[in-house]
Amino acid sequence: VGSLITLFSLVVLAGCARDDEAELKAHLSTWFALEETEYFVSKKRCTAAIYKVAKVPLKPALVVQRSPEDAVTAFRTGKVAAVFMNQYSPNDIADAMLLAGDGAFGKEALHASARAVDCLQGTLAEGYLRVALTRTGALLAYDKESEGVMVVDHVQMRLFYVAGAVL
Repeated sequence: VGSLITLFSLVVLAGCARDDEAELKAHLSTWFALEETEYFVSKKRCTAAIYKVAKVPLKPALVVQRSPEDAVTAFRTGKVAAVFMNQYSPNDIADAMLLAGDGAFGKEALHASARAVDCLQGTLAEGYLRVALTRTGALLAYDKESEGVMVVDHVQMRLFYVAGAVL
């Protein structure tokens, strides 16, 4: 009976996480040169992760756009859309993305971030992410498949990933 309870507990706990740590890291490694995982929390409705990145954090598979208009096109036609504007922070870029095209990129990025609050609230990771979101020159990306927002902060040398499910 004890073994059955243990097995049941493991199955229930496994079902409570939105994402698997190793699978998410492998997925994100398509676009980013990730090193060690510094933070990972995944609950039923949210995931938040922080990874150290290599000196050259972006891989050739990630096509980075330089304007909101180009990012809108990439968002419509691809799995992942990334935008980098040297004089703007990810917060500034998200605001611009709300006004570009139909605003879908900006809306999805904001929704994913808002839904991930439970996985960050009250942690040091939340503070690091806030700094990254306001860092001029940090990259903002959105992955349609995982419905996750990614921010690469070139000063902290970190990739931040947040995602959340609709309640």
